[in-house]
Formats: sequence, C-alpha cells, structure tokens
Amino acid sequence: MAKQQPKLKVAMVGGGNESFMGRIHRAAIEASGYLELVCGAFGSTRQRSFETGKALGLDPTRVYGVYRDMFRREAKVTGEGRVDLVTVLAPNNMHYPVTMAAFDAGFPVFSEKPMSCNMDEAQNLKRRTLMSPQLYATAYVFPFYPALSALRDAVLAGTIGNLRRVDIRYYHGWMGIRLETAGNRSAGWRVDPRRCGAAGAVVDLAGSCAYLAEWATGHEIAALCAAGRTAVAGRILDDDATILLRMDNGALGHIAVSQIALGEADGVQLSIYGDKGSAHWTQATANTWTLVAPDGKRTVQTVKGAPAPEPGDGRFGQPYGDDAAYIAALAAAYKDFAQTILAEREGKPRESRFVGVDPALRVATFNTIAARSIVPGADDSTAKWLDFTVPKVELLV
Repeated sequence: MAKQQPKLKVAMVGGGNESFMGRIHRAAIEASGYLELVCGAFGSTRQRSFETGKALGLDPTRVYGVYRDMFRREAKVTGEGRVDLVTVLAPNNMHYPVTMAAFDAGFPVFSEKPMSCNMDEAQNLKRRTLMSPQLYATAYVFPFYPALSALRDAVLAGTIGNLRRVDIRYYHGWMGIRLETAGNRSAGWRVDPRRCGAAGAVVDLAGSCAYLAEWATGHEIAALCAAGRTAVAGRILDDDATILLRMDNGALGHIAVSQIALGEADGVQLSIYGDKGSAHWTQATANTWTLVAPDGKRTVQTVKGAPAPEPGDGRFGQPYGDDAAYIAALAAAYKDFAQTILAEREGKPRESRFVGVDPALRVATFNTIAARSIVPGADDSTAKWLDFTVPKVELLV
C-alpha cells in the first residue's frame, strides 16, 4: 500500500472565534483532505487570538498574539512540523502587509480577497512575486464550482455564439440595518475606509463579480462607469452600487451589488448573452446551469455529486459563504493550491486552477477605477466612463 501523503501544515492570520470567514476557511481546510491547521495569530488582540487557539485545541506554544512573532518563530522550525503555507483572513487593509511578511519568512500565501486596498500595494505585491519563488493565491472560488466551470467551457466553445452582454447581480441584505454600531465585527470593518478600502460594496462584492465576468466570458473589461451611494445613514462607504461595463469586444453589461437589499442572501447570479443563446448560473443552485436557446427553450445541466446549497438557510444576518457548495469550492481551491506546492517541490510542472496574482491585480485595478468613478449621493448622469487599464509591473532596477 502506498504511503499516505502527510497533510500540509497551515498557519492562519485572522479568523478568530468571532470571524465569520474563519469558520468557513477552517471547514474548507479540513474538507480539502490535504491540509491541517497547526498554528495562528487569530485576532486583533492577543486575548482573542489565544482564546481562539484554545477553542481549536491547538498547541498553545504555536498560538501567537502578533503575526510577525508567528512568522519569526515558525520560520525557524524544520522538518515535518514546519508550516507549508499561510492563509490570510484579516480585514482588507492587512492582506498586503501580512502577505509580504509571509513571503519574507519563506511561506506561500493563500489570501482572502482582495489582494490589497490600493494600487501601490497591489503593484508591489505583483513585483514581489516576480522576485520571489513563493506561490500566491487569492480566494476567488468560481473556477471550483463544477457547474459554473461547465458553463464557462460551453461559452468559450461558442455554444452561445459571440458575446453580446454579461450581467451579474450580487445582493446581500444583512447590512440593511446598522450592525456596525451594535458590535458586529464583520460589518464594522466593511464600513471603515481604513480597513476596507476606498469603497464599500464595490470592494466587498463587485470585485469578485468583475473577476467572474472576465473569467466566464473569456473577454476583458475595457471600460466601466460606476454609481454608488450610502443607503444607511451614518456610513462613509457605499453600501449599494451599480457598475456599467464595456467589454473588449464592445459588448455591454453591468454588475449590481448591494449590502442593503433586505431579505437577499443567495449570492451571485450570472447571465451571459450571445448571438446564439444565453447561459445562466446562480450560487443558490450552484450544481446546475441553464442553457437558453433563441426560441426560449431551457436546458438545465446538472453536475452530479456536487453539493447543493440550501437557498437562504442560515445566511441571513451574515455575509455569503455558509453553505455546502461554497465550502466545497473553497476546499477545492485549497486542495489545488496544496497540490501545486507539492508539485513544485518535486520539480513537476502542473496546470493549476487557483486564482493567482495577475487576476488579483486586475480586480485591484477594477476596485480602484470603480471607486474613482463613483460620485457618492449623485445620480447616474454624473458618473464617468473610465478606461480599464491594468498597469504594467516590472522589476525595479
């Protein structure tokens, strides 16, 4: 019998007991079959971190109050106990410094999205990957939904013809009341420009949709025009936004995102229209996709064995992600990242599917341009069309 491959060891930054995504990522890490959590710096305070480590049953000597202390000590560990990768679940403003510190310590990084809050950091991170052998991934999980991948394959194969339009809707209702003043930590950092970035719903939701629009259609966004506002009084950042798109072939589309659409909790809805038909997918029914012919005939394609989410169940009052299909997709992303680490160690080339630094840089660019386009409180007539150009990043001499 072949010897079983030991699980790769994960260090986690952020994701404490009160973190919604911490629980989701830990479930995905376990479900991947390739990884195990062994250490972490889990909270914004030492007490929160140590409480989380104790609740998870981790070795107390490998639970840290500060991520830099963790990297400094864990970098010295050798042999089978050494950390194989770092997962970053802290608020947005911490993704860049934690990633760079992990690279300095010699660890690959699997980070929650986005890669950074600003373009200077995003370009520096890209530049660092040109210099460093360490792998980098962001937690965009769309490629790991089997039915959505089947839809994309059909679109790229020309099943619906030439792209005419792409529409994406991503509505949440859980921030429709001012949870951030009631101590909700997940809501708190999303409305804080120091921790979230220059925009709210745009950064939290629309960036993922921009990645999906390009990945699923095979076309890049060429220009955009965004309008957003703060619907809940007292907030600084937008919590509701619409972004018009012009794709590189001239096709139009839009991304509509909201954190305040009361009663909504079913995630992304995608529609792609061509000159021979259309294709549709939703996270609420993630194991199916629908092909629609010009005469309106609908053919539902089902991927057998894929987990089926239960629409709305357990997701009201929190962000999207607490369902079997999402966790399975995230677990598959972790597995793919782990398999790539192992392949690199053995010097074997491998075609990976995880979302790396270049698509993440495109999302950072989208977030920046959309935030510039938004005129808070104004109507659509004052918004501006802006070209979507990703800066070329080269090594500094």
